[in-house]
Amino acid sequence: MTSYSTEKLRCHVCGKTSEHAVLMSTNSQGSRDLDQRPAGMARATVESWLQECPYCGYVAPDIEEGGAGARGFIATAEFRAASRDPLPDPAVRRFLVRAAQDARAGDRKAAFLNTLAAAWVADDGTQPADAAALRLKVAAHLAGARITSIDTKLLLLDVLRRASNWEAAAALTAELTVDGLEYPFADIVAFHGEKIAARDNARYTISQALAREAQPESGEADPV
Repeated sequence: MTSYSTEKLRCHVCGKTSEHAVLMSTNSQGSRDLDQRPAGMARATVESWLQECPYCGYVAPDIEEGGAGARGFIATAEFRAASRDPLPDPAVRRFLVRAAQDARAGDRKAAFLNTLAAAWVADDGTQPADAAALRLKVAAHLAGARITSIDTKLLLLDVLRRASNWEAAAALTAELTVDGLEYPFADIVAFHGEKIAARDNARYTISQALAREAQPESGEADPV
């Protein structure tokens, strides 16, 4: 089961105290999505993964903690721009603010993952256009980067496919196919290749990709 507690936390940046719902426990039974979104009750906890100080706007997994650059980031143009993002969901904005802080610190992977979480929130709000636009922002965090991790490449592949960026997705599929991957990576890449050819940008799980004969031709087989 999922449980929360209400706690008073002192902001690392401004020092003011505010109440927050803190995630205490959950479960993630079942197959993750191809973009690594957890299954089970954990997938519904995404909006609680980041806290926001209501006074200064600092965003962190725990607002009582932060690195040396946290205080300075609040005064930057990047913080102001992310804080004013026009997307209406406050959880989306929190993830974008955190991603902006990650990007300023040079942590592309963290910025990538936090923006991806923002896309998950848009998925849950049945905002497909917003989710696709956010996934394009996700991919942009790795633009020009030399990616050596196969896990990161597979994440990016799903991001591009879900954003309907067919040309970039097909190019990455071809690159991964040439790499001569073994199971389970080769099967996941082949699954993506089939969906890209069919212009299918739906959500699928890892278990679906590894049991392709049991899957529908297109569409979301599982609820988000």
